[in-house]
Amino acid sequence: MSQESKSNWYIGHNQENYQKIDTKKLNQELQSLQGSVIIELFEIDTGKYGGQIYRFHAGKVIQGDIVFGNETYSAYPLEVEDFEIRGDGSLPRPKMTLANVDGFISQIIIGKDDFVGLKVKRIRTFLKYLDEANFIDNINPFGAPDETARFPDERYFINKKISEDKNAIQFELSSELEMESVQLPSRTVHANHCPWIYRGEGCNYGNSDVYSPYNAWYDMHLPVDVNQFSPLFGHPIGDSDDNTFVGGKAYNFSTAGNAPWQDRQITPFKDSGFYDSTGIYTSGDFVAMNSAESSDVVLYFVAKPTGIMATEAGDPTSPIAYYNVSGKDPRYDSANWVQDQCSKNLSGCLMRFQYCTKGLPYGGFPGTERFANG
Repeated sequence: MSQESKSNWYIGHNQENYQKIDTKKLNQELQSLQGSVIIELFEIDTGKYGGQIYRFHAGKVIQGDIVFGNETYSAYPLEVEDFEIRGDGSLPRPKMTLANVDGFISQIIIGKDDFVGLKVKRIRTFLKYLDEANFIDNINPFGAPDETARFPDERYFINKKISEDKNAIQFELSSELEMESVQLPSRTVHANHCPWIYRGEGCNYGNSDVYSPYNAWYDMHLPVDVNQFSPLFGHPIGDSDDNTFVGGKAYNFSTAGNAPWQDRQITPFKDSGFYDSTGIYTSGDFVAMNSAESSDVVLYFVAKPTGIMATEAGDPTSPIAYYNVSGKDPRYDSANWVQDQCSKNLSGCLMRFQYCTKGLPYGGFPGTERFANG
């Protein structure tokens, strides 16, 4: 994709609120003397109470259902106001009034705390970009449907129920930023500390779903065999003090201590799965154990080259020296095992992501560190 075409897209970075918007088409419609009619859609998410997402529109432009992005929005009598952003910088407090014929809405909100705290989404797009299902013979006379030709979605919470009678129910909405106890940023700012759980969400070291070995790690400046077998694919790197397992002074891992059954002799490390108390491990074998911090994260321990020295294995015609580490729990046997840990600073992140083409996922804010004036 060219640099010019890249600049035409706005993409939200929050995974929950992810959306892709074609800003070029949006600006063209806003500046056109014959711009298309703006369609306003709403969603109320009752998932908090195990309910559905109610999708609806006011029925003023199209009286029947509207299909947008393969989702159906039902026509329902409603009025909204006060979405405008004020010049004094204060956030808007929109009001949404829904028809309550025969107590229809009253029945829905019973047992749901009057909908207070539920998420409301305001979607605005253009008539010409609606799905083909909205038009006669399923043919859009204006051209191709495009759900990316839209305004950025606006998200609110229902702050309170203002009024309720047999004719209508009115709610007051508030911005996400106005919710009580909200923090900006939503995590504490540390200059020299990364808050991510090592190998967990945010860090994702070793997570091939986020960092594909062949798309994110491959370095054309390195030999093919190094790219293929290097520990940069999630293998253990170092301890919590940034002592590397290979090439450093603190440890003595090398392929010279590999046992005959350790494949890929180019690296001293071998993934031996989850720890088995009855297993026998050799230098460089690394095992996984469940983490107490997160159910989605495992801890990795590496067998040190400090165990019993053996000189042959299996086939006596192929003598080889290797280290045999027998089965004490790695969490409590620091003499024979070392845990793969991150120091939670920039150097620890760089040790693991130095060849990653997607940059460092460092969760700290190094730019906030104070520096003495020269």
